[in-house]
Amino acid sequence: MAEGILKARWAALGLGDLAVSSMGIHGMDRQGAAPLAQEICLENGVDISGHVSRQLNFEEIGASELVFCLEMIHKDFILMFFPHLVDRVFLLGCWPDRDSKKGNIKDPMGGSLRDFRRAFETIAGHIDRITPDLQEFFS
Repeated sequence: MAEGILKARWAALGLGDLAVSSMGIHGMDRQGAAPLAQEICLENGVDISGHVSRQLNFEEIGASELVFCLEMIHKDFILMFFPHLVDRVFLLGCWPDRDSKKGNIKDPMGGSLRDFRRAFETIAGHIDRITPDLQEFFS
């Protein structure tokens, strides 16, 4: 959902191209977005029907300017393999401030429609919050 929300928000502001990709540290590879995620996103004007899951790509992570994680465990996993990226890997729920466990955004997979709605609202809220900082970062 985060990739789709960020792309939609960025495009709506007319800010041009922004390379955004989503990767997982576990789970299914080459699967479409969960039906509940698609439903919630579509209700909010975000089309993620073309999303395909993929596993963590180490080359792409290494070349990224910023990496946002939803949970601290994801950040820790990435930094275990790429400790030199410590200044580029952040929790979405905390950036640009210092990370804390309060910044974790629970993955709704396996949850209810309500869980997906809550995750969408949380992710969208943080993306809306950080968009001005991202504009400045990428200008």
